[in-house]
Amino acid sequence: MDFSSFLTSLITSFVIFVVLMILFSWLSRRQGNEVIYYPNRILKGMDPYEGSSRRHTRNPFAWIYESLSSSEADIINISGVDSAVYFVFLSTGT
Repeated sequence: MDFSSFLTSLITSFVIFVVLMILFSWLSRRQGNEVIYYPNRILKGMDPYEGSSRRHTRNPFAWIYESLSSSEADIINISGVDSAVYFVFLSTGT
């Protein structure tokens, strides 16, 4: 494999990633899109932006902190038993 081809592929993938993250951030903050981006929280009667001090401070990487600080009971309550089983499966592989 040619190094210039690899570098071009890497840059292209990074640009696509940045564009998609900006698009996600913009669309998830628009009024009315909560039902698309946070349906489980709305169905459970929770605030879609729970855990952030303001609505606009929610960022695309907030799920990392939430996933690391959540207990198994929290995961089952919000996402269901399937997600908890998936996480247990992933943790046994590492």
